[in-house]
Amino acid sequence: MLSGKRFRFRRSVTGIQLVNGTCSVITIPEEATIKVLSGPDANGKVKDKGIVYVSWEDHTVAVFAIDVEARATEIKSENRNDTANA
Repeated sequence: MLSGKRFRFRRSVTGIQLVNGTCSVITIPEEATIKVLSGPDANGKVKDKGIVYVSWEDHTVAVFAIDVEARATEIKSENRNDTANA
């Protein structure tokens, strides 16, 4: 399950952002840190046809789950209550 985990991208990734009712394409750059807000359910199935929502800086962005899995490295925190910005 990806939800709630933090990742750092090894390559840039394209996503979709909704701002004031308008969708726009946004590029999350290489080395950016994200936090997955929603992801696969407990059975490993990805909802919304492979789309996950991530928090990046002050943005909520829809990206493909496969991009997170293939192009990012999980940031393991020693303190599971870590609330650092994603």
